[in-house]
Parts: sequence; structure tokens; C-alpha cells
Amino acid sequence: MKVLLAVACVLAAASANEDASLVPGARRGTFLNSIQEMLINATKTFYPDGENMIGPMKFALRRARKDLCKISNPQEVNNPQEHDSFFLGRTCKEAFVNLYNEETDRCGRMFCDVLTDFETKTKESLTRMIEAEYDSDFFDIIEERFIDPIMEYSCRCSGKMMDAWMGCKKRIGDADIWFTMMNFGGFDTAAEYLGGMDWKDFWVDLVANRVPWEDIETMLERTMANLCQRNTDIRKGDHRCYTYLYDTITVHVKDHLKSLGFPPAERRRGRISDVPLHCTQYDYSGSEGQCSTFCDCHTSILESMGSVFEKFCLESCVDYYQEKFMGCCTASLILDEALETAIMNVADEIKEIYVAVFPEDRFAADHIRARFDTFHNHELDFMRNPTCEDSDISYDVTPCTEGDMNMEDEDPCAGLSGKAVRKCKKTQKKGGYSAATNCSGLSGKQLKKCKKKAKKGGQ
Repeated sequence: MKVLLAVACVLAAASANEDASLVPGARRGTFLNSIQEMLINATKTFYPDGENMIGPMKFALRRARKDLCKISNPQEVNNPQEHDSFFLGRTCKEAFVNLYNEETDRCGRMFCDVLTDFETKTKESLTRMIEAEYDSDFFDIIEERFIDPIMEYSCRCSGKMMDAWMGCKKRIGDADIWFTMMNFGGFDTAAEYLGGMDWKDFWVDLVANRVPWEDIETMLERTMANLCQRNTDIRKGDHRCYTYLYDTITVHVKDHLKSLGFPPAERRRGRISDVPLHCTQYDYSGSEGQCSTFCDCHTSILESMGSVFEKFCLESCVDYYQEKFMGCCTASLILDEALETAIMNVADEIKEIYVAVFPEDRFAADHIRARFDTFHNHELDFMRNPTCEDSDISYDVTPCTEGDMNMEDEDPCAGLSGKAVRKCKKTQKKGGYSAATNCSGLSGKQLKKCKKKAKKGGQ
């Protein structure tokens, strides 16, 4: 009996210590507090004893690491790099081994690094996010632990990894994992969508040939080119566009959360913002459905983008939106026609593949695709050419310019500010939708007509 009581006391103490260590850092009632409660539940699920990862997940990670870390583990005797790979097969394993051995960036070790970091650093990352007291701290942790390392690697290696995959994907069927999935994965090996094909042959063909890899390669290449370039709006330092765009997203999320009625977790004695309050308050009164949590509100946000664009056309808000949303990094992305075409092609092909496998979901897939088209035809078009009715308000939508240009010596707009610099930069723009077009000095309907001509290549 005494032994049982002692065990019970130990377990109770351990449980109390665990609960005490998993307490939201943000004050009650804030949106961040609710996110942290979700993270606490996830942590208890995946780390039931507070320290060690749940058994099945740990086993899967260890199994993957044992296989994929051989890529970056050359040995003179019984070289692991020469072993077959359960996940990749022989041909793709050799492709990534060659990438590791022959490139100074050692990009081939990506699989091993990701799996190792996930196993060894996830718990610490979750704990730090749970302990964050303010929104800014929470977003900084995400940037430090995830965004920066992922993008630093992607800027160096994503293209090389894709090249290796494109060269070996036709032999991905050699991997033993297909047999394991077919026999123990619980899949219907006689499903109607197979059309009489063997289950493995169908999925290998889909992965190797039907997935639009060429468009995905273009999409990746153009996305990385835009995200990894230097933010030339900032003249000093080596600020990359992925940092600007992450900051843009966090600002946008915070503004929407406030507009949706979610209390922010902010320092009570922080610096008073010089941005007019009405510039960051959006009207969601016309949105469909209820919006009890932020995850439920993605539809409301998309349907209320018109309220955001109304703020673009307020003179008092122009400087805020030009700086926070319409910098050269944003312009580079939204004006990249090759990226746009690749995204549209990938969306179409993936939708068709999905509907072929899950025909019962065709309506939902068509609806999502239609929403994407609406965003592309309206919101994206406005961002590319922000035009306000009966107003001379305009925005500089000029992509970043990397290279040897001496910005201070050769920038004809140096020394200007506000509306003057925005108009000046428009006249200097090359490419995009207003190439070789000078609309400066115009206003109202004349300015609008001039911009439309520029977009069509007139003038």
C-alpha cells in the first residue's frame, strides 16, 4: 500500500510539474493565449511525458533518419552512401549523394538535417512559442526558428535539389516504400480511380509523370528568385525579400485580428503608432457566416478584401500601405508573369489529379479553383495597378533591382519623398505594366486612362 501511495505521489508531482511548465505566456483573453492553448494540447499529445516524443512518431523519424542520413555519411569501408534507400530507391539516392559529394553547399544532406532538427528541436520551439508573452515575441520566434533557417537553405539549395529530383524521378518506383504502403497502408488496391491499373503502378506514374513537375520547377525557381533577392528599398545592409514579406504578413495578420475583435497581446506601454487608426481597421460586417475563431475567418477575410483596398485609396493611408505592403519585394512577386503562369498551370493540373482520385469532391475543388480565379482577376489585378476613382493617388509598383547599379549616384528620384518620389519612380519603371510610360502630371480620369494604356502596352 505504501508503495502504491509513493508511486501515486510521484506521478502527481510529475503531472503538476508538467502542467506548470505548460502555461500560456500571453495574458488571458488575447488571441495569442488561445493559440498557445492549442500548442499546449499538441505538445501533450506528441510529448505525453513532457520530454520524449510519442512512440510511433519517434520510430518513424528514426527509421527515416537511419535511411536518409546515409546520403551525407561517406565511409571508406561498407560505405552507407552506396546502400539502397528504402524511401528513394537506388537512382534517386545516387542523385542526392552526388549532390552532397560534388557541391560545396552540401545540399544533399537536406533530408537528414530536416529530420534531425524535427526530432531534436521541435519540443524546444513549441515551448518557446507557448511561453511568448507578446505577439511580437511569438512572431520573432517563428522567424528565428523556422523562416530564417528554411529560407537560408532554400535560397542556396532548392534549385539544386529540384534538378536532382527531375533527373531521377522516373526511377522512384524502385523504392521499397511502395510495397510497404500498398500492403500495410490500408489503401484500397482495387479502387475505381485506378482504372484497372496495379496500385503501385498507378501512384508511381502519378508521382513521376502526371504531377506537373516542370511548372512546379518554374514556380519554385521564380519564387526563390523573388524571395531571395536583396530588398533594394533598403539601401544599406543585406536585407532579403523573404524577411520583408514575412513582416508584411505578420502586420496584415495583426491588423485583421484586431478588426475581427481578437485582442492583441501587446506591451501596454509601447510606442504609440503614427499610423492613423482607421488605416488598419477593416469592415467585416458584410461577411457571410459566423467568425468565432481566426481559422473560421479565412472566408470572411477573402470576401472583405474590398474593405482593405478602400484604405489604399485614402490619402492618409498611402504612406503606410506603400511601405508595409507595396515595397519592391511585393512588386517583384505580383509582376512576375512566369511565376503567375506556373502557379495557374499547377493549380489546374493538381485539381484535375485530385478530382480523378476523389470524384466525390469535384464541387469543392471547383469552388476552391473559382475562388482562386476571383482573387487573381480582382485583388491581384488591383495590386498590380492600384487605381483610385477620381483621385490622383498612386503607388510605386517597381520590382527590386539587384546588380551593380549605384543606387545613390544613379537614382534620379533620390532626395524626393512622399507623392513626388512615387510619381518619379513610376516614370523610371522598366518592364511590368507601365513600361516606357510617363503618366506623371496627370490626375483623375486622365491618369486612369493613361495607366490602362500602359497596362495594355499602348503609348
